Amino acid sequence: MTLQRAALWTVVIAATIFLLVAGRGLLLPFVLGIVLWYMIDSLADTFAQPRLGRFRLPQPLALTLAVMLVGGLFWIVGRTIGLNVQAVVAAVPTYEARLTHLIEQATRMAGIEQAPTLSELVARVSLADTLGSVAAAAASVVSVAGLILIYTLFLFVEQAHFKRKLGAIFHGDGQEARVLAVLDRIDREIRIYIRIKTTLATVTSALAYVVMSSVGVDFAGFWAVMVFFFYYIPTVGSIMAIVAPALITLIQFDNLTPFLIVLLVFGSIQVVTANVIEPAIMGRSLNLSPLVVIVSLIVWGTIWGVVGMFLCVPIMVVALIVLAQFETTRPVAVLLSADGRIPESTP
Repeated sequence: MTLQRAALWTVVIAATIFLLVAGRGLLLPFVLGIVLWYMIDSLADTFAQPRLGRFRLPQPLALTLAVMLVGGLFWIVGRTIGLNVQAVVAAVPTYEARLTHLIEQATRMAGIEQAPTLSELVARVSLADTLGSVAAAAASVVSVAGLILIYTLFLFVEQAHFKRKLGAIFHGDGQEARVLAVLDRIDREIRIYIRIKTTLATVTSALAYVVMSSVGVDFAGFWAVMVFFFYYIPTVGSIMAIVAPALITLIQFDNLTPFLIVLLVFGSIQVVTANVIEPAIMGRSLNLSPLVVIVSLIVWGTIWGVVGMFLCVPIMVVALIVLAQFETTRPVAVLLSADGRIPESTP
């Protein structure tokens, strides 16, 4: 690679990152709309695939069932979070007293004579500013949700004509089959990733609910939902899924037994699921380097926040497949891979 080409690539990468950061407010609703569309469309295809003799579920009916199921899941999750948030607000005084006691114990063990109170720790926090920020965030979520639904609707409309447009663009130069093959591979890899992640996240969150309910942890349903979402965040999500329920258990109870049960039992489940079962099931389908996953988690988390953390693996899978199709970028694809084996370029 010549110095001029290296400088050109540096400028292109820097400009792309700048546009991703500067256009975050515009891009995120569209990206989330793509994610929602993909989830619904994949689920509809799953419903439409099985056959009973000559009968096969019509695609419109499968799509309707997928929309209803995804909408129902979002309603259940939203209701669970909403009810538990109200319960958390009601239980704040109890947790405050318990947390103050823990702070006092910790400061005495550290040799500090006068322990700071919670009031002193948060004295500079303006309640009015906090409530204003919460209200603004809630309004932002509602407005973004509307945009996401609009984008999703128009993506379904666009889907009907997308392949026809590709055929018109690449007609006559032999590239249509290549582009479709690359898109099919991306679709297959992403579906495998989502299917495995969703299944294991569901199982893990259900086991978390059983463990936390058995020891009487408050808001077990809420934390089970959080564990489900944490599972989609590589590496860091597994740690958060263990630490968050364990800490709330430590604050809630006066003895360490429930804390140790949640930490050891659910921690073992989480570690085994994320580090043994998932790699065994996933196999070499993704073939991303663990270092690349961690770096992409940090980079996309910095660019797009929590959404970037959720999407970092699918984004890198797409990048690996696309980069492997061109001779000039195949070395980059090799560096992104786990073992140096990358998809062969489609002729």
